[in-house]
Amino acid sequence: MKAFLSFLALYMATAVSANAQTYVINDYMPLPTAGSSVAEIAKRNVVRCGTNLQAKAYAYQEDGIWHGIDADFCRVIAQAVTGNKDNFELRHIEAVDVLRALNSGQIDVMLSGSYYTAKMETAKKALGVGPLYYDRQYIMVRNDEAEDLSEYKDKKICVSTDSDYQTQFDEFNAKHNFGIKYLTFDSVQKSQSAFLLKRCQLLTANSLVLKGLKIAQPKLDAHVLPLKISVQPMYAVVKYDNYDLQIALKWIFNALFLAEQYNVKQQNLSFFATNDIPELRNLLGDDPQMWQGLLLQPNWVREIIGAMGNYSDIYERNIGYESEFKLPRDKGKLMRDGGTILPLPFI
Repeated sequence: MKAFLSFLALYMATAVSANAQTYVINDYMPLPTAGSSVAEIAKRNVVRCGTNLQAKAYAYQEDGIWHGIDADFCRVIAQAVTGNKDNFELRHIEAVDVLRALNSGQIDVMLSGSYYTAKMETAKKALGVGPLYYDRQYIMVRNDEAEDLSEYKDKKICVSTDSDYQTQFDEFNAKHNFGIKYLTFDSVQKSQSAFLLKRCQLLTANSLVLKGLKIAQPKLDAHVLPLKISVQPMYAVVKYDNYDLQIALKWIFNALFLAEQYNVKQQNLSFFATNDIPELRNLLGDDPQMWQGLLLQPNWVREIIGAMGNYSDIYERNIGYESEFKLPRDKGKLMRDGGTILPLPFI
C-alpha cells in the first residue's frame, strides 16, 4: 500500500494554484476515470476544463487570479453547474491528447480554441459545443524578411500537425503555387520554438497564438502578415457519449449570447429584476423550471452577468478590442450585427 501511495503521489504531482491545475498526460499512467455528466460534476462540485496554459490568450495567472477567455468560460460553467463560479480547475492538455483526456475522464470539457472536425464526430470520439468564437490562421515573418510570399519559394514554414494548420496552408500554398516547404512538429509550442531558433523563415498558426507569441516575446523582431489563410470556428468539446453535458453546455453558452441579444448587462441587470417576457424569465431564472430541467442552477445567468457581464463583455475583455489581442468578432457577432450567431429561443 505504501508503494502504491508513493506511486500515486508521484503521478498526481501537479502545478496547483488557486483553483487551477496543470496535468501532464502520458500513455502509461492514466488517471482514474470519473463521470462527467452534469449531475456527477455537481456532486464533485468542481468543473475540470482543458486548456492551453502556454498561450496567454486562453488562460494565465496573475497575482493568484486566473485570466483569459478559457478561465472565464470555465467560470461560467462552474456557476451554472455548481452555483459557484470559483469551483473550477484548469488543466493543461496538449492538442494531441484532447480525445484521450476526455475519454479517460481527466477533463469534462476541452476549451482553448479546439477545432471540431467531421473526423472527430464520425469516429465517435468527441462532441462539439459551439461555436464559441472565430479565429483566423495567419503567417508570421521576421521584420527583415520579404512581405511577398512568392519570394519564399523552397523556403520553410514551421507548422504543427496537431491541428488543421498544415491542411489549410497546404491548400493555400498549392492554390497560389508558392512552393513553400514544410517543417512540421507535433505541437504548436514546438513549431514556435523552431521559428524562434530560426529553423524556418515562416510560422503559421491562429492569430491568438501568433499574437500571444509576440506578447510573450516582446523583443521578437517579427510581425504577422495581413494575408488570411482561413477562418475557423472554435468549439468547446466533450466526450462523445456525454450527451447531457453537451446539451447543458449548448444552452449555457447560448444563454450568454441571448443575454447579449436582450442587452442584459451588469449596468442594467437591476432593471430586469422583474419582467413579463417569458423567455427572459426563463433565462434569468425567475421561472426556474427550464434550468432545473437541465440540472443547472436557476439563477446562474443573473450571477454571471452581475460578476462578469454577457458574452460581448467576456469576449471583448479577454480577446477583443479591450484586450492585447484585439481579435475582431466578425462572423462571431450576433446575426443582427452582421455575424452568424443566432441565439436559440429559451422557451
